[in-house]
Amino acid sequence: MRLDGVLGQERARSQLEAEMASGRLAHAYLFVGPAGCGRGTTALALFRALNCHKREGDQPCGQCGPCRRALAGQHEDLLVLAPPEAQASAQIKAEEVREVIRALSFAPYGGGVRLVLIREAEHLNPTSANVLLKTLEEPPPGNIIVLTVQDARGILPTLVSRCRRVNLMPLEPALIAEELVRRGVEPGSAALKAAMSGGSLGRALELDEERLAADLARMARRLASREGSLADWAFAEELVKEFRGAVIDRQGLAEALDLLALYLRDQAVIAAGKPESALLPQGGPGLSLQAAIRGFWQVRRTQAQILGNATPELAITVLLRKLKEAAA
Repeated sequence: MRLDGVLGQERARSQLEAEMASGRLAHAYLFVGPAGCGRGTTALALFRALNCHKREGDQPCGQCGPCRRALAGQHEDLLVLAPPEAQASAQIKAEEVREVIRALSFAPYGGGVRLVLIREAEHLNPTSANVLLKTLEEPPPGNIIVLTVQDARGILPTLVSRCRRVNLMPLEPALIAEELVRRGVEPGSAALKAAMSGGSLGRALELDEERLAADLARMARRLASREGSLADWAFAEELVKEFRGAVIDRQGLAEALDLLALYLRDQAVIAAGKPESALLPQGGPGLSLQAAIRGFWQVRRTQAQILGNATPELAITVLLRKLKEAAA
């Protein structure tokens, strides 16, 4: 049986499909990968593959009662735990875990396999993690537990040791762009969103392509401008203001500079004679390969300085001066 509806992730899919075919599925899994890469989608695809009543070849039919209920998130044997999204310090509480464990003591209602999906298991607090430990070691028959995390170091080592690990990789930009176009996004916007997604379809879907295009044009104009440091400082102040609240969102500001780093990366591949590998729309005079590479690493150093509590306006102003000098 194949996993249906999973974007990319050939290695993870092959691992799980082989284990299904051989009847050697684990009782507990740890799906490790960046947010938005398909960890939860893969778990739900595994559930559908195991519970479909009318398989079409090696694919779930998508039409039988179990498939329809699973796709709607309403299947009685699909249990999902996740931290509350609205809370900054969200935790998955011990009582929520105990409630799920009590449900596991009953046979699956549909006669198939029950799957417990614990999203963002990094949010298990110490008590809830310890409540889960014994059940992870040997869940009752007919049950599979899947934990999703971005980094396995974010949960207790004892939890990791009781799960079979499945690694999911960031998605290729071309694959994300193709999926966005399939969902009705204009190809140019899809390419821009995919390039800035960091390999996450979820993040790509959330990005505002008009805002990205405007930010890219604004940065390109600033790099091409002959105005001096005062104008660069004014630009830096305007950029930093978008991330200034009670405190500066340094992480968000550093991530905003990813767009500039990606622009310079594209300038490098174009200068190297591979324009087809560029991810962003390009405009204005091109940089030499050496200048583009040097500029890329200057952006990365500036991001590290911002995260390390440097004055953001000064760091960005110095960056702009160095980029202009490199392009001269």
